[in-house]
Amino acid sequence: MTRRVIQLIVICSVLLVAVAAQAAGFGIYEYSARANALGNSVMAGKADPSSIAINPAQLTELEGTQFALGVSGIYPSATVKIDSPAEDAGSYDGESSLWTIPHFYATHALTDDVYVGVGVFSRFGLGTKFDSDWPGASDVHDVRIRSVSINPLIGYKVTKNFSVAIGPEIMWFDFMLKKKTGHPMIPGYLDTKMSGDSWGAGVSVGARYQITEWLSAGASYRSQVTQSVKGDINMDAGSNRIKDTSASGKITLPEQVGFGINVKPTDKLSVEVGATWIGWSSYSELKVEFEGGPFVKKSDYKDTWRYNAGAEYALTENWDVRASYVYDNSPLNGDSLSYMVPANDRHLFGFGAGWHNESWSVDASYNYLLMKERSATVHVTKSNGMPYAQKGEFKDGDAHIFGLTVGYRF
Repeated sequence: MTRRVIQLIVICSVLLVAVAAQAAGFGIYEYSARANALGNSVMAGKADPSSIAINPAQLTELEGTQFALGVSGIYPSATVKIDSPAEDAGSYDGESSLWTIPHFYATHALTDDVYVGVGVFSRFGLGTKFDSDWPGASDVHDVRIRSVSINPLIGYKVTKNFSVAIGPEIMWFDFMLKKKTGHPMIPGYLDTKMSGDSWGAGVSVGARYQITEWLSAGASYRSQVTQSVKGDINMDAGSNRIKDTSASGKITLPEQVGFGINVKPTDKLSVEVGATWIGWSSYSELKVEFEGGPFVKKSDYKDTWRYNAGAEYALTENWDVRASYVYDNSPLNGDSLSYMVPANDRHLFGFGAGWHNESWSVDASYNYLLMKERSATVHVTKSNGMPYAQKGEFKDGDAHIFGLTVGYRF
C-alpha cells in the first residue's frame, strides 16, 4: 500500500503539471521572429512561411518555394513569496535559464490553386527549478517540459479571394519532474524523479478571405491532442530506496479557435487585431493507470482568450519595422495552485525589424512578458507525509524573448 500511495502522489503531480504547463504557465507562441514581433498578428495579412503555424490558409499566399529557419530564446524569471507558516516564510527565486525554441517551415506552390507546406515548431514547454531543499520541494523543485509539433499542410484557392488549408498535427511531448515525497513509514523525504514521453495527433484547419484590396480576414482551428504518457518513476531516501516502477496517464490538450482582421490604411502600413479562444473547460479529468488500478482526478479549468494587436510598417523597399501587444488570460481558477506553474494573466510587448530582397529575408525580434501578481495557496507535505498549506504570492514574473529567423525563396 505504501508504494502504491507514493506512486499515486508522484504520477498525478507530474501529469497535472503537463496540463498546467500548457495552461498559460508555459504555453509557447514563439513561431518565428516576425510572428513574435507582431504578437502572432499574421492571421490574415501579409504571409511568410511561419504564418502557417497561426493560420494554415496563409499557405496559399506564398508563391514559388520558400523556406524559413530560426530560433527563439526565452529567459524567464519569477519569485515565490511564502507568508505562512512562519517557518517557511521568505522569498524564493526560481533559477533563470535560457530556453531555445527552434522552428522550421517549407512551402511550395504546386499550381496556381494548390499549395503544400510543413511546419516544425513547439506549442508548449520550458520549466521551473528551485533549490532542492527549498520549503516547497514536496510540491516541486525541478520540472522540464518539451514538445515538438510537425504540421504538414495542403492548401487550396477556392476562388481568387478565398482559400482554405488543412493538415494533421503530430506532437511529441516529453517531461521530467523532481520533487520530495514524504510518507509516515519512511524517515526523511524520498528524492523522487519521474520522466516520460509520448506522441499525440490532432488536426489544424484554416481559412482566409481577401474582402477588399485593403481588408482581409482569417480564421483557424486546432483540434484537441491526446497524449498517452508513459513514464518511469525513481524514488530513494538513501538506504530506503523503493523499486523503480512505471505508470501511464492520458492528457487531452484542448482545442483552440483563432480569428484575425487585417487592415492596410496605406501601402506601407498594415494593422491586424485578433483573438484566440482556448477551450480549457473541456479538460475535466486526469486518468492515471498504474499497478493497483486506475485513479481519476477531476479538474476545474476555465476557457480563456488571448487577444493580440500588431502593426508593420515598410520603411524602405527592403526594411520593415513591427510592434505588438498581447493580453493572455490564465485558465487557472481560484488561488489553490502549484509551484510547478507560478502563472497568472500575462502582458506581452513585442518589437522587431526585418530585411528582405527577392530571395533572402532576415528577421529579428524582442518581446517582454510581464505576469500579473497573484495570491496562492499551495498544498505541500512534511517529511512524515502530513499535509499542510503554504500561503503567499507569485510575483516578479517576467521573461525576455529574442527571435531570429532566416528565410529563402525561389
